[in-house]
Amino acid sequence: MKTTHELLTALGLSTAAVDDKPISALSLDSRVLNEQMLWLATRGTQYHALDFYTPEINCAAIFYEPPYQNPPPHAITVERLSEKVSAIADLFYDHPAQKLWITGVTGTDGKSSLVHFIAQATGAAMLGTIGYGNLNALQPASHTTPDAITTQQQLAHFVAQGNQAVAMEISSHALAQHRVAAVAVDVAVFTNLSRDHLDYHADMEDYFLAKAQLFAFPIKHAVINIDDPHGRRLISEHRINSSACIWAVSAKGAHNAAAHHNVCAHDYCLHQNGVTFTLAIDDETIAVETHLLARFNLDNVLNVAACLAAQGFSLAAIAEKLNQLHGVIGRVEPISLSNQALAIVDYAHTAGAIESVLTGIRPHISGKLWLIFGCGGNRDRGKRALMAQAAERFADAVIVTDDNPRTEDPAAIIADVMQGFEYPEKIHVIQPREQAIHYALAQLHAGDAVLITGKGHEDYQIIGTTKYPFSDQAVIKAWINP
Repeated sequence: MKTTHELLTALGLSTAAVDDKPISALSLDSRVLNEQMLWLATRGTQYHALDFYTPEINCAAIFYEPPYQNPPPHAITVERLSEKVSAIADLFYDHPAQKLWITGVTGTDGKSSLVHFIAQATGAAMLGTIGYGNLNALQPASHTTPDAITTQQQLAHFVAQGNQAVAMEISSHALAQHRVAAVAVDVAVFTNLSRDHLDYHADMEDYFLAKAQLFAFPIKHAVINIDDPHGRRLISEHRINSSACIWAVSAKGAHNAAAHHNVCAHDYCLHQNGVTFTLAIDDETIAVETHLLARFNLDNVLNVAACLAAQGFSLAAIAEKLNQLHGVIGRVEPISLSNQALAIVDYAHTAGAIESVLTGIRPHISGKLWLIFGCGGNRDRGKRALMAQAAERFADAVIVTDDNPRTEDPAAIIADVMQGFEYPEKIHVIQPREQAIHYALAQLHAGDAVLITGKGHEDYQIIGTTKYPFSDQAVIKAWINP
């Protein structure tokens, strides 16, 4: 427990004329306050938290972000409060990140898989899209990266549980909104960058700069995918903290002279059960055989290798860990059908991800490759036609259906998607999503596969503002065993 004076002093603010009250909890939400809580009333893009103030609200204190006309009596002004919430929560929870080895992963694609693989390899707790906690007891997550208070609270919970390490996804939204500003990240990982979230970011440059913020943190290590041009930019433009050790990662065998270490794959081979390759860390090499499908998982595996090397694992120990990795729910998740065909469920929801997954699994498929995809409502409309272009180019047959339409008209979403096809007459449009999956499964013969993208691990579908129970995996399994 902290007091108002302790928190104000830490912020460099005066405690004069402020009652020193004990604080039992922090909150950004006026609806959950009680007399021992501190309300951090921040300014949002559309509303200020104080817009929801009523005289009936009873809390120990209010810190608010100016400007705001007629704030409540005794509310305490804290300039740029939104940027300081993470630091306030870090102090309140006794600096939990400093007691953990934290690997923070950012990038458009691959964050969830990579965090899961790091947790598998090291026993770290995880925090991300798939859930939070230890692998054997994951709790559902509502955001890729929680708000600043919840993030610090969860890290403190991991410390209390005896965890020594955490692997966490760090989204561009979280970086732009300062949700992890006071999280002491040890290893920062950049996976890749392709179009996404331009409903939030002004353009791709703004999106890149948001991601780049993580590497200016006082990190110890930076793991950078140099096969991606944005990864090379992070290094060439000196956007990485100068005290960090840079690990350049390449599935193409490339090296970066500005990096302290180079982690590469040579002679990789995709086969029915996974990927084999020679792992090279600087001048040392060792054979690796993983049981993960798709070429892009080679990128994930190399990132894991670099993270393990940064923690001091030997090359032999790293190879052993990589050989033991297994797939992640909703991430290139295969489900075998009785006729020797295959259904694959994946979370891909960008044009780049669709291309990556389709090209990644193609070597494992001897027959026809179908794709089912949709686009989320109330999200970046500009990527819809781009996803259609990737689908048409890299799949043999395409079905467009619903994803999470939210409050948008599903027909309008599909109309946006259809504009991206060169030959729309060849595209199947089937709604609802369950019917689309049933149709595709009925078309498959031995050696064929259908890739079902967009929802991955999700066990719900958002229609309007309601989450309805829905799982791609459950639909497939019910079709197999009616």
